Amino acid sequence: MFSIKVETNVKDIVASLAKYVGDQQKAVVRALNKTAISARASASQEVRAAGYNIKASAIKRSFSIKKASVGNLVVVLRSTGQPIALINYEARQTGSGVSFSVKGVRKTLRHAFIRTMSNGHVGVFERTGAALVNGAKGKKVGKRGKPIRANLPIRELFGPSIPTALSNSAVEEAIMRKIRDYFPKVLASELNYIRLKS
Repeated sequence: MFSIKVETNVKDIVASLAKYVGDQQKAVVRALNKTAISARASASQEVRAAGYNIKASAIKRSFSIKKASVGNLVVVLRSTGQPIALINYEARQTGSGVSFSVKGVRKTLRHAFIRTMSNGHVGVFERTGAALVNGAKGKKVGKRGKPIRANLPIRELFGPSIPTALSNSAVEEAIMRKIRDYFPKVLASELNYIRLKS
């Protein structure tokens, strides 16, 4: 799980959010919540820029936002999610296995293969049966009195999850920088809006 507390990360810019009262405090709340939305968009860009080939829509869906309020000047942006199927990381079948790309580096998993399942799902798989141990690919073996193939069963392979990608130091630093730059600007805009109204 990956989370950002905006109040914590901008305290070097705003000494104390509690010094704002009345309409100004409402402006702080709006600024915090807008910063979280902006940080979510920035997270999607930074994850992809770091070489994690995850769809922007999937990254956005992984986030939930616990909004700030006048009584709680903290907004929490949290990402949760399971590992992403390896097929989504530019997976390609090669003569020696399946190659894939993460963080701009292409690697090959020997003996892995790409297969379309009966339900139409396409994934990268590897065999987990006896064939991996003794090379007896395709050999009939007995199991509880029933013959099975030595190259079964198979399991699907996965790459990094979205929270894992977000915890990458370069990605996290870029998001924090976005927050530090964006929050004071949007707060100033919200406070100015209040002054114009009064």
